[in-house]
Order: sequence, then structure tokens, then C-alpha cells
Amino acid sequence: MAWLNSPAVELVFSLIFLWTIYRFVTTRKSKNNQGELGLPPGPRPWPVIGNLHLLGSLPHKSLAELGNKYGPIMFLRLGSVPTVVASSPAMAKEFLKTHDLIFANRPPSATGKYLACERRDVAQAPYGEYWRQMRKLCTIELLTAKRTDSFRWVREEEVRAMVRSLWEESEKGVRCVDLRKPISSLTLNIICRMFAGRTYSDHELGGGKWFLQMVAEIMHLSGVIVVGDFIPSLAFLDWRGYCRRMQDARKVFDEFFDKLIDEHVERRRSKKSDDPDIVDVLLDMAESETAEIQVSRIHIKAIIMDMLSAGVETSATTIEWAMTEMLRNPQVMERAQQEIELEVGRDRIVRESDLVNLDYLRCVVKETFRLHPPAPLLIPHESTQGCNVGGYYIPPKTRLLVNVWAIGRDESVWEDPLEFKPERFIGSSIDVKGHHFEMLSFGTGRRQCPGIAMGLSVVHLAVAQLIHCFHWSVEGDLDRDEECGLTVPRKFPIFALPSWRLTTNEPP
Repeated sequence: MAWLNSPAVELVFSLIFLWTIYRFVTTRKSKNNQGELGLPPGPRPWPVIGNLHLLGSLPHKSLAELGNKYGPIMFLRLGSVPTVVASSPAMAKEFLKTHDLIFANRPPSATGKYLACERRDVAQAPYGEYWRQMRKLCTIELLTAKRTDSFRWVREEEVRAMVRSLWEESEKGVRCVDLRKPISSLTLNIICRMFAGRTYSDHELGGGKWFLQMVAEIMHLSGVIVVGDFIPSLAFLDWRGYCRRMQDARKVFDEFFDKLIDEHVERRRSKKSDDPDIVDVLLDMAESETAEIQVSRIHIKAIIMDMLSAGVETSATTIEWAMTEMLRNPQVMERAQQEIELEVGRDRIVRESDLVNLDYLRCVVKETFRLHPPAPLLIPHESTQGCNVGGYYIPPKTRLLVNVWAIGRDESVWEDPLEFKPERFIGSSIDVKGHHFEMLSFGTGRRQCPGIAMGLSVVHLAVAQLIHCFHWSVEGDLDRDEECGLTVPRKFPIFALPSWRLTTNEPP
């Protein structure tokens, strides 16, 4: 029985003992605070880890299955963190509209610490005056409708470049192309030209393929389960190395951002900046003595990081899923192509000004967002005080997860929810801009993504151009396997065969 005296066994029993005391104290405290109302239903937590073991490799799917058992409002204890999961439009509305102010905070996390410049960005910053100023900076100075429209020529030019690269591949007699590569390069190039005024080749600043890999890395790391976020006493372990990888990624991007900002500062000194980009706008504010918001280098880095993470991977993932679903449903692609052909003809490519008349295409994109929301659990919210929701008591400092993925597949909300049917949106007022709680792809309320217009314009134009310029075919069936992260991209790239369908001999 000597094993009973081993350090490992002592540690386990100590943790169980501490957990028992913690649960006794917090249970009594919550009962005293909540009065007659109880916590929402949920599975019984284990000692120390709580319900962490139930999340699985794809948490949005695991939580959807648990929601089917416990209901649209469910309480979990993830480690020592009280967590509530909303998985119906009604519950999402309660949390994000009725109690929007209470749940406007963000919980501290390794992602915020290492990847969001110590939570100085817009997405991860705690709710308060700093966040309000940063949000105002983005909505009033950087992502206005006028500025979004001013980059129209950039989006059109980069989409043409993508089409030309695919055409050149098809002319070489390549049997199939990997669609992920040109789509990811498209979104990266658009974002880089917006904040930097140019794109980056493979040998510049670690750009190109390496850069895309690093963006994918930060999106993956933003969605992983870091044990220290839920069991602070075990944060030192980091046995999967997630925190180390976050620090490595942060170092790489810090070096890139410093060089980018230094280039802009030097260019401004030599007065060679004819066409200001977003970094130029931010530097103007940093140099202004009358600017309402004092912008520093760390603010510029944080905003660029937000633009990279929100603008590159999310748009690319949505475009790839849209192509997946249309390849799985050829009749949908054919109908969308016919609509574009009636509006545009087959002698030119699509312009952004054409999109307003492409109703069915917009339905295709909406249906893609329904089945494949870019962030299936949104970014977590946190309550600042106790409140009553849905007849239950929600304690302060409770983490909120809104399972947008589950809402989009709820058979009580959608007919044939697992089928890809863009027709369901014909004549429907439901959109993805946060007005309807059946579709919260970009969130809603105070914490809604400020770059909705930019993201939608890229997705609509890219999808329209891909199906208008090419016939597409694949060998065999395409799966819907997903990969875990803050976004949920396809687990494997699409390999498809393009053939030119316009009457012109090559892209303009």
C-alpha cells in the first residue's frame, strides 16, 4: 500500500478535498443570492474539472447534443468557471438583447493575454471606457460605409487576380485545384491592402503561404481549451503547449507589425504616401493633438490583429463552405449561375455593383451562414452581475456561450434544418446583421462584429465570381467534416476541376 503515500495520490486527494470545500461554499453563496430561483439544468460536474470532459474535439457539436437533453438554457461548470449555454433564438435574445449590458463583458483568457495584445483590441477587451473608445475608433474612423466602399476597387482587383490564377491553372491542364489556397490568398491580400496598402509575397516579411499558416494558427489557438482559463491553479502545466504556441505567434506578429508601422512612418516622412491606408489613418490620429482617442503603437497592432483574425479566416472559411454546399447541390449552383448570367451576361465578370440585384446569390450566402456560422459559439461573454434569465438565476462572473451552430440546425426553427436550401430565404426578411436571433453569424448588440459590411462584400463578390467564371466538378462526394478553432473550417481542402464558362477567351 506504499502507493498511497505517493506525491501524485496526495495531489489528487488534495484537489478533491479543495474542490469539495469550494463547491460547498459556492453552492451556499449562490443559494443565498438567487433566492427562490435555481440555476439552469445541466450535467453534474466532476471534481476539479467540472464538465470540461464533455466538450469533446468539436465543442459546438457536443454542446448541441447536451442542449437536446437539458434544454435551450443549460448550466455547466467548466473547471471553476460557471458557464451558461444558450441554444435557441429566444434564449439568445434574452441574453444578448434584454440583458445585453450585463453580458457585454469578456472573460479573461490566454487568447486575450497572448494574441490580443493584453486584451487591448476590440474583440477581447473588457467592457468599459477603453473598449467604448476602441469600438468608436473602428466604427467611426475605420469601418464606416464610406471607407468600406472606398476599398471596392481593391476587392474587385483581388477577385480578378484570384480568377486569373485559377484560369491559368486550368489552362495548364491541372486536373484539380486546391480551392483553399486561392480563396485564403484572396482574403489575405484584401485585408493587407486595406491596412498596409500592398500585398506581401512569399519572401517578404514571412508573407504568402507562411503568413496564411500563421493566421490559421491564431484562429485555431483562439478556439482551443486552455486548462488555465478554467482551472487557474493548473495554468502552469500547459501540457498541450497552447500558451507557448500563442506566445510564439504573438512574437512573430509583433515583429511583422513593428516593421509594417516603421515602413509607414518612414514613407510619411518622405511624403511618398499618396493613397492612405488604415495604418496611415491610425498614424494620423496618433500624431493629432486634438484626436478624441489617443492612439499608440500597441493600439495599431491590436486593431491590425483583429482585422487579420476576423477578416482573413472567417471570410475564407465561409467562401469555402459556400462552394462545398453548391458542389454537393449542383442544382443550387446552376440556379445561382443563371441568375448572374441574366444580370451580367457571359461576356464579362461580376462587378460589386451587380450584387444588389442578385437575390438568389444572397440567399445562398445566408444559407451558408446558417449551416456554417464563422464562429459557431461566438466569442464568450461574461456577466457583470447576477440576473434572472428564462426563470433561472445566472450568477455574476458567469461565462456565456451562444451556440449559433445549434440554433441554425434547430428543427423547431428551420424546416429540414440539415438540408442546404437557399430557397427558404426567398421573400424572408431574416438577415445576418444581428436583427434576427435565428441568424447571429456576426453576433448582435454591443459586442457585434463591426466589420459586417466588409465581410459580406468580400464573400458575395468572391462566390459570385467563382461560379460565374467557371463550371465546377468534383470526383466523388464532398464531406462536411470540420476542424476545431474559433472558426470552423473544412477539415480537408476542396479539390475541384474548373472549366472556363465565359465567352471571353481569358479573364479581363
